[in-house]
Amino acid sequence: MRPAGSSRAGRTAFSLSFGDVMPSKPCAVPGCRTVVEVGTVRCKRHRSVSDVPGKRGLPSGGWHGQAGNRHERGYGAAWDRLRIAILERDKRLCVLCIRSGRPVVAHSVDHIVPKSKGGTDDLDNLQSLCRPCHAAKTAREGSAAQGALKAEAQPSIGPDGRLIIPRDWGFSIPRGVRPSAIPLTIVCGPPASGKTTWVQERAGSGDKVIDLDEIKVRVGGVRYDQRTGIFRKAMAYRDMMIRSLADDVSGKAWLIVTAPTKAERLMWVEAMGPRSELMVIDAPEASCIERIRADAERAEVAAALIAAVRRWER
Repeated sequence: MRPAGSSRAGRTAFSLSFGDVMPSKPCAVPGCRTVVEVGTVRCKRHRSVSDVPGKRGLPSGGWHGQAGNRHERGYGAAWDRLRIAILERDKRLCVLCIRSGRPVVAHSVDHIVPKSKGGTDDLDNLQSLCRPCHAAKTAREGSAAQGALKAEAQPSIGPDGRLIIPRDWGFSIPRGVRPSAIPLTIVCGPPASGKTTWVQERAGSGDKVIDLDEIKVRVGGVRYDQRTGIFRKAMAYRDMMIRSLADDVSGKAWLIVTAPTKAERLMWVEAMGPRSELMVIDAPEASCIERIRADAERAEVAAALIAAVRRWER
């Protein structure tokens, strides 16, 4: 044991006493500058579960990679085995470089939708990347996360009771979106028009389906959940899935949106690029309303959904 103030190899050790002052650090959420006490991971605004002082608690599905060691973040022996399997599946080549016609050795396995945004370890959410591509994607996601936090600064509630978050494109098109690299069918229509059923009848087993109502279930809610926390988490997950289409290399994608105005439908096609097409499910208003009233699962939001059907621009 060496006393405080002693030195070795020219270095000095100091003993600090904080007294009544509690050490602090920034919130772990990218872009948030709120100061929190040491032993706490996130500020009150970004704490989806209670933090226990002295422990590195993680919210379910949120901000993995921002706290704890690799095992606490879910990167233990099981992840090591999965990583090897994904590298072998992709022939140990970077999928983004292959798309550009350059065979480059992959060293990293990446979550297409990051775990911090609710992404899973499902095989279709994992891809092999070289170090430069992985670093570039991580940097883009960091910028997108900061932009998303700014977008959420002044949310409002729409006439149908849904949470509206300001966006660069307007409407519900996410920030930072780039054209899809794979064929994308944008399916729009009023509530209860049969959009989900139409897609289910046509999507292949390896296709990517982006359906906000299904995502709500994945993040812990129910299909027609309008709670602000669930809606915000589901929108973040959906937006990340949409952004990931720019980096996909195979398969097809299906995006289900309401897009109540003709202007929004055209804007979606423009935003998603030349590989996207628009499919409008223009079911009769009376049929949509009848389905809503007959569906017990929609009972709590029936009035809002019926109002949305009547406002949908034909």
